[in-house]
Amino acid sequence: MPNLDLREEEFRDRFTMRDFIDAGRRAFELHGGGDIINPPRQQVIEERDGCSHFRLDMPAEWPGHYRVRKIIEEVSTLGSGNLGERRAWIELQDLRADTAVRLDAGHITDMRTGAAGALAIELLAEGEVQRIGILGTGRIARCLALACDDLFELAELRCTSRSSSNRDAFAAGLGPQLQCQNLQMSPSIEACVDGVDAVLTAAPTTTPILDANLVAQIDTVVAIAGDARTRQLHAEVLEKRPVIVDGLEQAQASGEFQYAVQQGTEAGIRLARRADGTVLTMSDAACHRVSRGGVTAYLTGMAAQDLCAAVMIYEGSRPWASEPMV
Repeated sequence: MPNLDLREEEFRDRFTMRDFIDAGRRAFELHGGGDIINPPRQQVIEERDGCSHFRLDMPAEWPGHYRVRKIIEEVSTLGSGNLGERRAWIELQDLRADTAVRLDAGHITDMRTGAAGALAIELLAEGEVQRIGILGTGRIARCLALACDDLFELAELRCTSRSSSNRDAFAAGLGPQLQCQNLQMSPSIEACVDGVDAVLTAAPTTTPILDANLVAQIDTVVAIAGDARTRQLHAEVLEKRPVIVDGLEQAQASGEFQYAVQQGTEAGIRLARRADGTVLTMSDAACHRVSRGGVTAYLTGMAAQDLCAAVMIYEGSRPWASEPMV
């Protein structure tokens, strides 16, 4: 099996946010239709030679077509609180062409995460989306803004951060790239979410920043969830609104769900379910099996998204790719 290597600099500028949105939609639809299998991710934390070694293995497969694994490895010195080294890559197998490809995963992950956030609004919002608020000014927040700007005709896009310098830098870098002519950098969370149709949060905080009162009048809330160390939503946000996850097992390992387990309140999380009790997911939403309006989307990221994004890049970059994915 030939081994190919696709570096980020080879494909970063070749694929637009709309390309990643289309790939993300395809991932949800294929997974919802049973065509893509997305097994549970595997996480390992080991202590060796005075260091903490973290490895996350995210597999997915479209049988007869493609198989993928995204690997994230982190090494940090025990007790330092600082990350020493981080690597992330995608291993893609073209099962029809008998070809293996390794792709850098950083840019792909950021873009497919931004696409997923915007798609969650598209699939779950009940009314017209004209005003969106984003909490955060990091890489993921930037991709969320680009995706929302691409997918919706926005009258206003608001973003916020605790740091005024971060807000200024975010506006200077992002503003010229937007179709929306009304980018507002809000001085507070309250100002950012007041009167918006949807809010997305992508802030790596250990202290919740969104409560039920702040989102009471907001149609759609989208949380880009982190690991067990982070919490962005107060418990009542997950208890008072229907919650749509992308993957239940992954959500249960994230901060808000882990906190609920510690407090003994996990049964109070209002997971959206079918009549038979099965938990509804973003893949169900993509297949029109979820009611719209008043929903919280809780996104942890799926290997199915990595698969479809990697296939898009592979098929669009290399002449030896097999038949295009349909």
